[in-house]
Amino acid sequence: MSIVFQISDCHLSDETSYYNFERALGEVSKDTAHAAVLLTGDLVCGPKPGDYTKLSRIIDKYIKDKPIYAIAGNHDDLVLMKKELRNSRIKVVKYCRIAGREIVFLDSSQKPMNSVHPLGSGRLDRLELSLLKKVARKRKKPIVVIHHPVIRVGSDWMKAICLENDDYTFSILKRFGVKDVICGHGHDHIVTTKEEVTQHMAPSTAYGFDHKISEYNRSALIGINKLTLFNGQVTSEIIRL
Repeated sequence: MSIVFQISDCHLSDETSYYNFERALGEVSKDTAHAAVLLTGDLVCGPKPGDYTKLSRIIDKYIKDKPIYAIAGNHDDLVLMKKELRNSRIKVVKYCRIAGREIVFLDSSQKPMNSVHPLGSGRLDRLELSLLKKVARKRKKPIVVIHHPVIRVGSDWMKAICLENDDYTFSILKRFGVKDVICGHGHDHIVTTKEEVTQHMAPSTAYGFDHKISEYNRSALIGINKLTLFNGQVTSEIIRL
């Protein structure tokens, strides 16, 4: 059994967001046996030079000897993120292996092609889809890590801020027998299963979304995901901050 922590949607910008981010890292540091940490996008809000370097320095204060992997969300600047994290301990890679499981990291931070999708939506381009097919074909049932959910969940307004080509992406998962998706974006811990594919969505460390409310909203319910990898399965639980 291996533990992986997922920290998501930090929206680092003001004093409170940084304070909550450090609270999250403090929780992670309490479990010295965890296998890895996943940072699943929207790490910085309105990123500018130096922001990802600052993020890395903060993480170094709490996590000394564990692998850390990061993907971008719709609020991130992937080019700047890669540049500033290049020589850090945070890895921005396409795939890896954690606790005996193959992991593929997909970039959904690109804007949709169709303008019908509102701001905040994402898309997997041809290269990302090809990567998914390649990894899924060659490696046994990899875990997919992506910022936007592949299975739409939550309130209607959240479902609208979607992955533009989520249906096609889901069809690839089904074709190759992929069973596990780890995502952020929804600012809540939501686990859902569709046609044997289970998706684990993480809460935000910045602010929560109450999906029972029909309009956009923010709540004080924040946290991180504690993922357990055991016997070929993934389970998750929320740790509230």
